[in-house]
Amino acid sequence: MELLSLFDSFFRFGGVISCLLASALVLRQAGDRLPAKLSAFCCFTAAAFMLATYPELGSAFGYWAVPIFVLSMFSPGAAWLFCLSTFEDDFKVRWGHFAVVGAFVTLCVTQATIYYYEFSHIPLISPLKIHAVLKDTGVFPLGISSVLLVIKFGFVGHMLWTAWQTKDDDLVEKRRKFRDTFLVVVVLVSVAVLFTENWLLGFSDELVAFVQMGQMAAVLGIVLYMIWHITGVEGDWLFGDSKLPVATEVTYGKTNRPLSAEHHDLSTLEKLAGKGTLLEAGLTINCLAGTAHMPEHRLRRLINQHLGFRNFADYLNFHRIQEAKSRLAIVDDRHVPVLTVAMDLGYGSLGPFNRAFKERAGMTPTEFRKKALADC
Repeated sequence: MELLSLFDSFFRFGGVISCLLASALVLRQAGDRLPAKLSAFCCFTAAAFMLATYPELGSAFGYWAVPIFVLSMFSPGAAWLFCLSTFEDDFKVRWGHFAVVGAFVTLCVTQATIYYYEFSHIPLISPLKIHAVLKDTGVFPLGISSVLLVIKFGFVGHMLWTAWQTKDDDLVEKRRKFRDTFLVVVVLVSVAVLFTENWLLGFSDELVAFVQMGQMAAVLGIVLYMIWHITGVEGDWLFGDSKLPVATEVTYGKTNRPLSAEHHDLSTLEKLAGKGTLLEAGLTINCLAGTAHMPEHRLRRLINQHLGFRNFADYLNFHRIQEAKSRLAIVDDRHVPVLTVAMDLGYGSLGPFNRAFKERAGMTPTEFRKKALADC
């Protein structure tokens, strides 16, 4: 048990220091970008979580345990937002995100308040022990714990789904590789946390301590992995390169000067775009690579490094919205429904088309058509 405690302290406090260091490095390098801000917040709350779950929390920190405990409540939500901002290039924090994280934190505060009224003192103990103490005090505390568990599973499930379902469209090779590490670590840490909090309470202290030690080691590992890339010369893959603008009609194809050997491949892509290949419904990067007769990894690199796109969907939307603008401005086609235009351009429904069009043109397709026809 003493050896486990020693290793736990090593991983735990090593993780705290690493998280704080990562927060500072991220803000220094890319503090003007949303993914970097959310990453720093995630690391900061992760450090608080590792301190809050320290078995001797109260005796070690006294009343300083209260702000640490409160900050740790944001850790699951912060990890969730960091995941979304990392793997969704067009991610923006919306009111729905605030509502979900706010509801989770409110329930955590309610749980701590119940503890205070039950025992007449501030819970200077870890969240794990609060849950263990309150689980047999009544239906209401048990209900809150159950809701918190459901939300945590929701966070984990959505993170895994987001990281996995956008993998094929991702054109940033280093970020694609990071997904595999991220998926493994999220699964390991989440299983460790959820099992420790909800299913291992009746087992031996040695088993709980071993699981917690593994949890701290996994967190330390992923943070050190981030620090390795943040301090390297190629850290922009994680948060986006502020010097690399979003591909537009002006910047398209001007990101990097292609080598002579790559002119042919880029010319092939332009020819396929001219033939309408990029307008085919359900087109994947694997299918396009086959049509272009080039390896998929080469196609990803060309679209990312030479055309300036970070994901395949954005590349398709660029060409499809350009074509949509042309069609919506044709006077003779003014009575063709917008839905028909969307379907002809490879969209499965009107919603995704409207969102992609507004993001690119700053207005809806209907508004664009009215303006274009009024200028004729």
